[in-house]
Amino acid sequence: MNWEILANSKLIENLGWTLLHSLWQIALVALVLAFARRILRPFSANARYAAALAAFAFAVVLPVLTFVQLSRNSNLIAAQTNNSGASVNEKVRQDAARREAFPADEKLKIETEAAGQKKARGSIENLRSVFNENFARVLPFTVALWLVGVAFSGARFAGGVWQLHVYKTRRVSAPSAEWQEKFAALCEKLKITQSVRLLRSNLLETPVVVGWFKPVILVPASVFLQISARELETIIAHELIHIRRFDAFVNFAQNAAETVFFYHPCMWWISRVIRVEREFAADAGVLEIFENSRIVYASALANLEEIRSSANQTLPRYATAANGGNLMQRITKILQKNTGIKRSASAWSAGFAFALIPAVLLAVFSFNQTSLVNAQKKTGGRKLAVGFVSIPPLDRTANAPKDADATVRLLIKTLKQYKVPAIGFLQGGMVSDGEKLYPVRADMVRLWRDAGFEIGIGGYKHIWFYDTPYEDYVANVEKNEQIARNLLAEKNLTLKYFSYPFLNTGKSAEDRARFEKWLSDKNLEPVKYTIDNSEWMYSFAYDAARNDNDTNAMAEIRAAFVRYMSEIFDHYEAYSQEMFGRDIAQTMVLSPSRLITDSSDELFGMIEKRGYRFVSMDEALSDDAYQTDESFVKTRERIGKSGISWFERWTLAAGKKLRDEPKVDVLVQKFWDEKKPKGK
Repeated sequence: MNWEILANSKLIENLGWTLLHSLWQIALVALVLAFARRILRPFSANARYAAALAAFAFAVVLPVLTFVQLSRNSNLIAAQTNNSGASVNEKVRQDAARREAFPADEKLKIETEAAGQKKARGSIENLRSVFNENFARVLPFTVALWLVGVAFSGARFAGGVWQLHVYKTRRVSAPSAEWQEKFAALCEKLKITQSVRLLRSNLLETPVVVGWFKPVILVPASVFLQISARELETIIAHELIHIRRFDAFVNFAQNAAETVFFYHPCMWWISRVIRVEREFAADAGVLEIFENSRIVYASALANLEEIRSSANQTLPRYATAANGGNLMQRITKILQKNTGIKRSASAWSAGFAFALIPAVLLAVFSFNQTSLVNAQKKTGGRKLAVGFVSIPPLDRTANAPKDADATVRLLIKTLKQYKVPAIGFLQGGMVSDGEKLYPVRADMVRLWRDAGFEIGIGGYKHIWFYDTPYEDYVANVEKNEQIARNLLAEKNLTLKYFSYPFLNTGKSAEDRARFEKWLSDKNLEPVKYTIDNSEWMYSFAYDAARNDNDTNAMAEIRAAFVRYMSEIFDHYEAYSQEMFGRDIAQTMVLSPSRLITDSSDELFGMIEKRGYRFVSMDEALSDDAYQTDESFVKTRERIGKSGISWFERWTLAAGKKLRDEPKVDVLVQKFWDEKKPKGK
C-alpha cells in the first residue's frame, strides 16, 4: 500500500519528469558551451572560465525551473478538475449551436476537415500517450535509482570533505618565520583581504587550499625542501589567487552539482572544463605577479607533479591544488609567450564571433612557435652567439637519463622564450656506440634539432687534443661526425661547425694546421669562443646540491652564478674595448645544465640589460675581429695545455699581459674539490 501511494505521488512524478527533461537540457547547454569555447579560443582563460561558469549555472537552474513548473502545473490541474464537468457540457452546447448556424453542404465540409484534423492530432496524441504511459510506469524506479545514486555520491563527497578536515587539523605546523614573512608579503602583493593561514603538513604531498570562510593553504613539509624558494613562492601565489577568486566555493558548488546530476556525462564535462580553465586563469595570474618567471613556474609545477606521482597520493575533488587540470597543457601555455591566444582557432569561428577585431591581431598571433627560435630582438647594439657543449646534457644526477631529458626540454623552452638561436655540439659517445644509437639520448638530440636549433660537433669522446696523437684525435672526431650527419640527414640538414673540446687546439702548430685542413675538407669550420667561463663548475655544484636536496645551497649557487657571469662579461667586454675599441660580436660557451634553465630569467635578463641581442653563430663569426692573427707558437708557449678564449689568444699573440679573470666562488670550488669525479 505504501509503495502504491509513493508510486502515485505527484512529487515522484514531477521528479521523474524533471530527470528526463534534464537529459536534453544539460546536453543542450554543453553543446552551446562547446561552440562558445571554439569561438573564445583567442581570448583569455578568464573569458573561457566565465563562459563555463555561465553554462554550469544554466545546467543547474534549468532542471530546477522545470521541477517548479511541473509542480505548479500539477496544482492547476487539480484546481480545474472540480469544474471539468460543467465545462464539458458547455462545450457540447456551443458546438451544437455552431453546427445549426451553417447550411448542410458547409456542415459536411466542416465535419470532413474536422475529422482529418482529429485523425492527425490523434496520431500524435497516441504516440505521446504511449510514451507517457510507459515512462510513467517506471518513474518510481527511476527516482529510486536516482536517490540511491545521490546517496552514494553524497557519501563520497562527505568523505572527501572529512578527509580535507583531517589534513587541515592533523600533523600541521607553522612554517619558519622567514616563510611567514614571505607569505605575508605575497598576501599584500595580491591584495588578499581575507584572513588566510599558511601551514606545513606532514600528511599531504601536494599544496592545497582548504575552506573558503577561513581558508588555509597547506604545503607539504617535503616541498619546502625539494623545490627552490622561488619556485615555491609561485606555487603559493597560485593558491592565493584561487582564494582571491573564491574558487574553493565554486569547486564546492561543482561537487554538489556532480552529486545531484551524477548520471549526466555532460554535467561532468562542463565541470571538468571549469576546472581546466580555472587552472589556466590562475596560472595567468601568477605570471602577471612574477614577471619573467615562466621557466621557474613551469619547473615548479613539473617538480611538484614528480613529487606527487612518487607519493601516489590522490586528493579529494573538493580540494583546489596547484597541480590540477591538464598539467602538460598548462606547462605548454605557461612557456608560450602569448598564453591567451590559441593560434589554431579557425578563421570562420573567430570571424563569426569577433568580426570587429582588427586583422592585425590575427597577423601578430599567427606565428608558429618554432619560428621564434631565430627571431631576434632589435634592441641594443651588442651581439652574442651561444654554443652549448655538449648535447645531450651530461648525466650528473641520480635519475639520469630522465633528468637529462627534462633538462633538454626546459632548455629548449628557455631558449625559445629569450629567442636565442643557439647551437648545440654533439658528443657522440653519449648517443651511440659507433654502430647503433641509444634511443633515449638520441631522441634528446632530435628534440634539439626539431626545435629549430643548429647542431655542431665536438669529439666522439671529450678528449684533449694536447694529449692525443693526431691520427687518434681525427678518428675520434670523424666517428662523431658520422653520427651527427646521420641524425641531421633525417631532416635533410647539414653540418657546419666544430668546437674544440676544452678549447684546446693541440700541442703543435703542425698538428693544428693539419687538423683544420681536415676540417676544411669536410666543410667544417672551428668555432672561436671569446667568452670562456667556468659555468661548468657551477653546474656541477648545482647538480650535486640537487642530488642532496640541499635547496639552500642551490639558491646560493644560482645567485653566485649570475654574479660570476656578470663579472665575466665585464672582463671580456674590457678586452673588446682594449683590443678593438668597440664591442665586437661575442661568442660564449655554456653547458646544457639545469642551472642554466633554473637561473635563465636572471642570466638572460642580465645579458639583455647589457644591450645584447642574441644572434646565430654565422652572424657572430662574420665580424672582422675573428680574422685577427693568432700566433699559435707564442700562445702555446705561454699557456701550455690549457684551453683559453680567443680574446686571450689574441692578447698573448700581441705579446701583452692577460687580465685577471674572475674567480670561482668558494662554495662552488668546495663542491668541486669534495665531489669531483676521480682522475679530475
